[in-house]
Amino acid sequence: MDKVDVRFPQPAKPAANLPKNAQERAVALVELMGRLTVLLEREAAAVRARRPAKELAQIAKDKQPMTLVYEEISRLLRVDRDGLMGLPQELKTALKDATGKLYAATADNAEALRIGGEAQKVMVDTVVGVITRQQKAPTTAYAAHMGGGRGSSPPPSGPRTSAALNTRL
Repeated sequence: MDKVDVRFPQPAKPAANLPKNAQERAVALVELMGRLTVLLEREAAAVRARRPAKELAQIAKDKQPMTLVYEEISRLLRVDRDGLMGLPQELKTALKDATGKLYAATADNAEALRIGGEAQKVMVDTVVGVITRQQKAPTTAYAAHMGGGRGSSPPPSGPRTSAALNTRL
């Protein structure tokens, strides 16, 4: 439950403008599934093209409310069995086709995100490995592998622990 400051009354939020009957819900659901399918395909293409994180975040931001509305309308339609049975055949076919396209786009999107996540993990692990090896390397110029030593090298600039990596995926 949201906390409400009773000292400063807020105007009432308008009720959600959800479709009222099975016919309206089915039409809205077909349209929404089409838009969601296009958005999922766009996200999968952006992941495959390694688009910037800001662009992917915007797609995810656009996708979240659409998904919530999709869940609510489809729930309302499933609950109304009589209304669902009374839908015209062409609308039932449109629902079936839109559902198939949405499921295909969802599967493709999930695969693109999985592969993108794995590729990012490989890249992060590689960078971490390089940094770890560099931190373990000797710092003196007279190490055994450098010819037994005459001379010295300037100390590395900055602390050896200064390398940081953003591992948030």
